[in-house]
Amino acid sequence: MNFIQRQLQIAINSITQWSNANGFTISTSKTTAVHFCRKHNLHFDPELKLNGEMIPFQTEIRFLGVIFDKKLSFLPHVIQLRKKCEKSLNILKVLSTTAWGADKTSLLKIYKATTLSKLDYGCIIYGSSRKSVLQKLDPVHHASLRLISGAFRTSPVKSLYADCFEPSLKLRRQLLSLNYYFRIQSNVNRPFLVRLQEARKSFIPVFFKRIHYILSELNILYLRLTQQPSNNFPPWKIPDIQYIHPFKSFKKSDTTDIINQKIFLEHRQHYQDLIPIYTDGSKSATHVSFAVVFPDKTFSFKLHSSCWVFTAEIIAILFALEEISDRSQRYFIIYTDSLSVLQSLSSFYPHPHNHPLVLNVLDLFNKLALRGFNIMLCWVPSHVGIVGNEQADKAAKSAVAPMDMTIPVVDLKKHVKMLLYSKWQEQWDLETNNKLHAVKPFVRHWPSLTSRKADTLLIRLRIGHTRFTHLHLLFGEEPQMCSRCNCHMSVRHILSECTNFNARRLQFFQAPSVSLPSLLDKTPHVNLFAFLKSIQFFSMI
Repeated sequence: MNFIQRQLQIAINSITQWSNANGFTISTSKTTAVHFCRKHNLHFDPELKLNGEMIPFQTEIRFLGVIFDKKLSFLPHVIQLRKKCEKSLNILKVLSTTAWGADKTSLLKIYKATTLSKLDYGCIIYGSSRKSVLQKLDPVHHASLRLISGAFRTSPVKSLYADCFEPSLKLRRQLLSLNYYFRIQSNVNRPFLVRLQEARKSFIPVFFKRIHYILSELNILYLRLTQQPSNNFPPWKIPDIQYIHPFKSFKKSDTTDIINQKIFLEHRQHYQDLIPIYTDGSKSATHVSFAVVFPDKTFSFKLHSSCWVFTAEIIAILFALEEISDRSQRYFIIYTDSLSVLQSLSSFYPHPHNHPLVLNVLDLFNKLALRGFNIMLCWVPSHVGIVGNEQADKAAKSAVAPMDMTIPVVDLKKHVKMLLYSKWQEQWDLETNNKLHAVKPFVRHWPSLTSRKADTLLIRLRIGHTRFTHLHLLFGEEPQMCSRCNCHMSVRHILSECTNFNARRLQFFQAPSVSLPSLLDKTPHVNLFAFLKSIQFFSMI
């Protein structure tokens, strides 16, 4: 401890000298210290001075909205965060009455703005807490989803997730942590990650250990990220790239293929001195690829499945430019059917979130222009019989040769979100005994009804927990029994099984027995509420 005290005091003195020399003043009254230590036995804090005054030590301190305690358990932060979020729930409680409240979509937006944003902030840091600590935040999330959906109090939380199409806080923390990890990995000037990882050994996994585990679980541990290139273009030196749009006056849906082909032939006669190059990108459920067609050669490569079609299209243009740079000819025109890529190149403005390959294309365009190359870009419609474009499309779809390349961050973020939601779907597939699973087997967004009361009743029927069938759980009573069938009352029994209501089912559904999915699907049966009113169950949901 004496050695640590001396080293810290030397550092404080150096900072004080530098501050005085450069006109800065450190407030001694606002300066505090925290001794981060895992020891349980009695130990003393170092005695540190700033401008001759002792620096007081505290057990916890707030830094940028996150409370760091001396054990780094983040329990004080989680407790205070829960109290703040519980106050925010009062807004939802006022707006979410089941009879006249706001619709589910509006309530979800309000929840994300007022409460979920607080839970998200700093979760990358406090996410290293123990499972028992993080679980203290789950009741806030669950209570919010119950208010938003209008579900009955006994509804299972997994049903709330699926109904609101809102993942658990654990899954959300994983997604946000991965996005942050990808961002710092794509930064050329990223910190020394290995050193930070080894700096603090703990049984509680630190950030990089947690990320390593998630990546391994998703089977994407060894993917390499595209480094975000440094922007070498000041605003007055941004390459001015314009593209030709010979089909601008024609709407594709109203124009026949023959007319499109004639327009293209006229265009080629006008630019016959330029060597044509056709590029295309392709993406299917399991295949991402691109192709570049020169007059004398065709190139096609398969990309990683995490790449999106925009990346495939712009890689095709980048590959064409790289191939052009090795040729003796100087006049070329590149044809692509991706209008979004052309617009990104022509309307480029320096921004930290620009697609890295857009910068690479602009940089190569600039270098080729300085070498005397004259290269033009042109948009052509796809699948209208333009020979070069059809060849590029066919070559892209049949590509088998893999290209060793890095993955842009924007693509990997989308891919990871899709993988995590697939993981959520796998967990939902195991809930075979869940009543909502029989009606909604796939985790998807379902639109809400225009009437808040009708939407609330429909949600309770889908989840299978209503006031009539599950109120006994809140009071510790026996469940309701059907006097005719001598079985427990349930939503399924009332809607599709009980023989008491066969005549009513024939009247409203044209069948004595109906399935729940046919009644409570994404678009509910038009006579559902009329049937419920006729059997006097509408007011008891």
